[in-house]
Formats: sequence, structure tokens, C-alpha cells
Amino acid sequence: MSITTFATRTPGSKTLWDLREIVTDVKWITDMNYSAGTLTFKLVEVDEGYTPHNGDDIWFRWNGKKIFKGKVFNVKYSDDEAFDVTAYDSLRYFKNQDSLVFPASTLSQRFTTVAKLAGVKHKATKTAYKIPAEVCDSKSYFDMLKTSITRVRRATGNHYFLADNWGVSELRKYPYKKCNFILGDKSLLTGFSFEKSIDDAANVVRIIKENKKKKSRETSTAKTKGKKTKATKSTTNDPKNTSYTKTTVAGDSVAIWGKLQYIEKAKDKANAAQMKQRAKDLMKAKNKQTFSLTLKALGNTNLVAGNSVPVQIKSLRQIGFGNKYALIKKATHNFTVDYNVELEMRVVM
Repeated sequence: MSITTFATRTPGSKTLWDLREIVTDVKWITDMNYSAGTLTFKLVEVDEGYTPHNGDDIWFRWNGKKIFKGKVFNVKYSDDEAFDVTAYDSLRYFKNQDSLVFPASTLSQRFTTVAKLAGVKHKATKTAYKIPAEVCDSKSYFDMLKTSITRVRRATGNHYFLADNWGVSELRKYPYKKCNFILGDKSLLTGFSFEKSIDDAANVVRIIKENKKKKSRETSTAKTKGKKTKATKSTTNDPKNTSYTKTTVAGDSVAIWGKLQYIEKAKDKANAAQMKQRAKDLMKAKNKQTFSLTLKALGNTNLVAGNSVPVQIKSLRQIGFGNKYALIKKATHNFTVDYNVELEMRVVM
């Protein structure tokens, strides 16, 4: 396996540069966490040769397969007479910020709206659930879609994410593709790391609402160089005029983990029932361990964020992680002589 295409062209120029002979350290990262696909690489400087510029188009194929199409966003030149270059795919433009008012609409409709505003080619999986109308003020397109994707997941149980496909931004449902090969002790796997933690857990959730007594402000008059001025004394945060209404929900794990408390302020107009429900929702989300699984494997271009792959590791079965399909959250591909990949997996136990 090898690089079959690594080409670039400066917009407006007719010259297409073939960089295969001078490119090294090629790394490609895909991530479901609302970020653009990233391609980093090093170029050895050659006399009268290509000099990278921000905005240059990049095309990369590995063993004939389309891997990355995007633009250069960062160029670094150092004393080793080499360029370190970072390029991003089309999802980079979802970092653009805007202020929009969405009517009641589907996720695919909102994705199409922001993709057009971002000026990228796009393709959306059709969704049916209508998200309530929403005002998005000075937010990135990523943040707008993150909120919409979360609402759809809570309402329907369906999971969606963003991906780039050779210059086309796509809204996909995951898992997008199930790999038909195994990652395990005798299949591609070269190493793994598994972790479980309660550092971010909470088993006592308290919703608080601040109650303030309205009181007129005291004023006094002072003289400054013959002029009268008014000084105002504020009663803000005065203990005599402040109290809290609290709603608390506790979980069974307090006896095991100890008390891990999380506090959130209620909305101004929230009533007791709404505060109670919010506490229950937060408890469901926070009263649990978090798990992380990192796999190192021989390279395979199907191992990208949003796809799933069967994982079969004997020592993991012994601690409760059985043979199952696992979703890839983030994938880092190192295109070297020994092509390899590191995967961050979504773990449900």
C-alpha cells in the first residue's frame, strides 16, 4: 500500500503539483465531535519547487482510494528546511458564525440551510422529526447543528453526525457503515487501553432558584467641588433579601461512591414540577461511570469516525466488555510504511 495521489493547486493557477516524492508524516484525523477532518503532513523543501500557501487545494488518495479533499489552513517553516502543513476538509466552514432564526423544521432542513450559507457542497440523510422553532444568536454552524442533533436524539433515539466525503459535507445517521472484519487479538489489533471513571459523575443533583426581595435603592447626596452628586447603594446579593428554593434528587450510588453533588440554576419561570423533572433528567445522565476504549491497529481506510467495527478481545471480556460492535468516535490514521490507526471508541456497558 502506498500514496497514489498527493496533489495540490493554488486557486486561480493552472499548475497542478505532484507532491508524492516530497511528502512525509501524513496523518489524517476524523472526529464525530463537531470538528473538521484534518490532514497534516511535512514537505521537504526543494529548489525551484512547490511552496505551500494557505488556501491551496489538496487531494490525497491511498492505494487508489479517495481519502481527503480540502484546503491548506496553516503552514509552518522551520530550520530543518521543511514545511509542516495543516489542511481541513469542507466541515471547517461550519465553524463560521451567524445569527439565524429557525422555524419549526427538520434536522435535514436545518443542515441544508447552514451548508448553503457556509458555501459547501452538501448531502443530507432525510429526517422526519420537526424541531421546535429556535433563535441562534452569534453561534457557529457546528453549535447550531449540535443543539438540533441533540434534540432529535432525545425525541427519537436516532443519532446523527457530520462527515466529509471528498469535499461534500454530509449529515449521516450512525453507525454509517458496519465494518465486515474484526478488530481483536488475532485480527489487526496491535494494542488497546481501557478506562472507567467516576470523575465527572454526580449522584446528587440539586436545582436551585434564587429568590430576591425587591427593595428600593438607598441614595445619598455628596458634594464634589461645589457640585451635588448622587451616590447609589445597591442591595444586590444582600443576604437579607436573598433566599433559594431547592429541589434535590439523589441516586443509589451515594453509598458506594460517596456524595458527588451537581448544582444547576433553574430558569426564572420554572415551577416546582419542572425543577423536579430537570433534576431527574440530569441524574439519569450523570449518575454513571464513563468508559473509554482506545484501540491501536493495522491501518484500514474503513476505520473512520461514525463507522462501527466488531471488537473481540479476550482480556476485555474478563472485565465485562463482551464481543460486540463498537462505534468509532475518532480515528487517527498514520500513513507510513507501517500504515497504522488509533481509534477512540464509544463504549456502552
